[in-house]
Amino acid sequence: MSGEEKTLDELEAQAAELRDKRNQLFEQIRKHREERDRLNESTNKLRDEAKKHRDERDRINARVQEIKSRLGPLFEELDEKKEKLSKTERQLEDEYRSRPDKGRVARDLNRIEWEVMTTPTREILGREDELVERASRLRHTLDEYRKLEKQEDKRIDILADKKATEIEIRAIRDEMGKLSEESQGHHEKMIMFYDQADAEKKKADEAHGRYVEKIREVEGVKEEINALMPKIMALRDGMRLADVRVAERRSMSVRQRMEAMRQEALKKLESGGKLTFEDMRLIYGDEDDESEVLDGS
Repeated sequence: MSGEEKTLDELEAQAAELRDKRNQLFEQIRKHREERDRLNESTNKLRDEAKKHRDERDRINARVQEIKSRLGPLFEELDEKKEKLSKTERQLEDEYRSRPDKGRVARDLNRIEWEVMTTPTREILGREDELVERASRLRHTLDEYRKLEKQEDKRIDILADKKATEIEIRAIRDEMGKLSEESQGHHEKMIMFYDQADAEKKKADEAHGRYVEKIREVEGVKEEINALMPKIMALRDGMRLADVRVAERRSMSVRQRMEAMRQEALKKLESGGKLTFEDMRLIYGDEDDESEVLDGS
């Protein structure tokens, strides 16, 4: 094997190794691209889930604000009812404080009425008008107490109305608490999905980095192959040219031999010697015939 053939074999072996490396890099590029695309798709799905929880959270928060707006007027209404109740209670307290004890008044009235009914007429004479007047005053006092009892019913109505408003406020607050808790749940899930999406995006970026890195490696391998191929082609062309020249040299040798044999046949012809069939072909035949003569010689 010539030095050029050995060099060509070595260069072609290097080129084959580089092609294998390039093909392996192509496979790695494909895997990194698929991994990147899968992670990007996963990232998009996680962000879609996060957005769903964010939208639901915002919807609930808007509902909370809507409900909360009802509390202001209710608190004002409650303050008015508290003030009205306090005023009524103060009035009742003042009225009760300015009057004698109702039980004592009722006992005094009963005692006078019993005295009037059970005391003989002759014994009550002179005191009857006084007792009747005292009884009238006591009955009037009891009538005033009955009016106060109606005021007490009004106080109870105001108190019940205040309690109803308090219950309504409490119900709204309970509903707001439940909605706020639900909103917080959606908020936490939104954060969780966004965190997962960020982690997936980071992995996707890393996969893309590996993808780009392998592409650069492929470019480097391509450059090495491109640098080898001119050398390989030059050697191949040189060896082909050498083969052509050898063939030409061989062809010239054949023609020289044919010419020498033709000259011998011509000399034989000129001297009147006996010509063989091959001699005739050499003298009168074409190049193909000459080649056959050489092959047969």
